[in-house]
Amino acid sequence: MAKTLRVLDALAHPDAPHRLGDITERSGVSKASAHRILGTLISEGWATSEGEGRYGIGARLHAMAARVLAADPVGIEAVLRTLQQRLGQTVHLAVLNGDHAIYTHKVDPGRAYRIATEVGMRLPLHATAAGLALLSHLPVPEATALLDTTALTAHTPRTVTDRRTLDERLASSLDDGYATDYEEHEQAICSLAAPVLDGEGYPVGAVSVSALTFLVGPEELRAFAPAVREAALDVARRL
Repeated sequence: MAKTLRVLDALAHPDAPHRLGDITERSGVSKASAHRILGTLISEGWATSEGEGRYGIGARLHAMAARVLAADPVGIEAVLRTLQQRLGQTVHLAVLNGDHAIYTHKVDPGRAYRIATEVGMRLPLHATAAGLALLSHLPVPEATALLDTTALTAHTPRTVTDRRTLDERLASSLDDGYATDYEEHEQAICSLAAPVLDGEGYPVGAVSVSALTFLVGPEELRAFAPAVREAALDVARRL
């Protein structure tokens, strides 16, 4: 176990991917043991093989880092609360967790009504703004693998389940730097989300704003994009 932890620590060193020799030097683990450990980490999603004997951080390690970050309220809560006050709508922070996302933070506006979401709620990646923002910024092989193995369930009549259309949306979201859903996960709810990218450009989370569709139309929703992207960048700076 101690050797595995040392290899993980070496793998998380900046400027990944790393050569096996660099990992063994930093971890103090022999090449044979490090190679065996890396094979297990790759199969479990903690590491990736980047070719030519180089290894990178896997999705599960990225997700763990994001959950640890989200568990520390210092600074992040203030960013989300500022965004909520600026837009007057419900704000969330979601993190990538395997084949779905989960809410780690929620800031409600001070109104008589509230959107029925909760911290810990699981989000389908293909049917929510947060999920689409994460998917669109994942490395293409990883996003493709997720879509290939995930049931693209229609949560409402507006949910996009056609792969070709979904791929086009993801390309557009990547260009725009944000994603939207308008009654695609829940009736009467719309959302816009921007990815939180780590130092390597990997989407570990997403900041989203959600509103009721009878109060916010599609154009009004898209007008939230600059503020949400700014908040996502602010959260990323705290990684």
